[in-house]
Amino acid sequence: MGNAPANELSEKSIETRRIATAVGAEVKGIDLKRPLSSAQVEDLHRALGENGILLFRNAELTPEQHVAFSSQFGELEAHVIGDFALPGRPEIFVVSNVKEDGKLKGAVYAGQYWHSDLSYMKTPSLGSLLLCREMPEIGGDTMFANMYMAYDTLSETIKQFIGGLSAVHDYSHAYDTYFAHLKERPPLTAEARARTPPVEHPMVRVHPVTRRRALYVNPGFTKGIVGMPKEESQPILEMLFRHSTRQEFIYRHKWQVNDMIFWDNRCVMHYALADYDFSVRRHMHRTTIAGK
Repeated sequence: MGNAPANELSEKSIETRRIATAVGAEVKGIDLKRPLSSAQVEDLHRALGENGILLFRNAELTPEQHVAFSSQFGELEAHVIGDFALPGRPEIFVVSNVKEDGKLKGAVYAGQYWHSDLSYMKTPSLGSLLLCREMPEIGGDTMFANMYMAYDTLSETIKQFIGGLSAVHDYSHAYDTYFAHLKERPPLTAEARARTPPVEHPMVRVHPVTRRRALYVNPGFTKGIVGMPKEESQPILEMLFRHSTRQEFIYRHKWQVNDMIFWDNRCVMHYALADYDFSVRRHMHRTTIAGK
């Protein structure tokens, strides 16, 4: 990004427009290739917390520019599976069904279940920025669910019940369930499992920016409730999973090449739909902002 001047500060330097009733806003008025001012970074942090996802159209960024823009929002963290990283850029996680010389260029079938990125880490991710490089003309959409709304619409009885509970999150849960029969996603190695032991997080979390409460469980990585046997916790979790993915809580994004979406893992779940011809190229780059 060189010594390019920062985006000019003004009340209108960042414009947001809601793109759905449930969740999401499009951001206009900034040059993604130039440094942001501290005020703009703060404005975008708040817009992210308030809207759940931020959409940037026409984000024609090189990998270096993608990393530079993302780094303005916090420290970047590499994915636990290094094989999915962009060569020379460990900060970029590649989501792809593209093969070169018979080898996949990234993680195939990634995110094809409801989840919040890195909820299985001791300190979960703040957010993720996914940049669309190639996309089928039909299909390949991503759905986002508003977990503020999921919490707000629970009965007061359930809110009180889960308010003091924690849940177990485990990366291996996705491999033991969703990926179990996919030859392209072999089982986690012992080393990867050792780096991602099960962790516990409150089932309801308070967003540090908006101070709103959000339901914090997801089908991909949440495998139980602390202090409960599976036969008790599973029906409760399944009820919460069904509730949090009600149609009125969801925005479905149809990707265009060079779309970039910044989503807030603290208050949003997402699901990559496998509704496209897998012989057609779908190639994405993702950076991940570390939590605090």
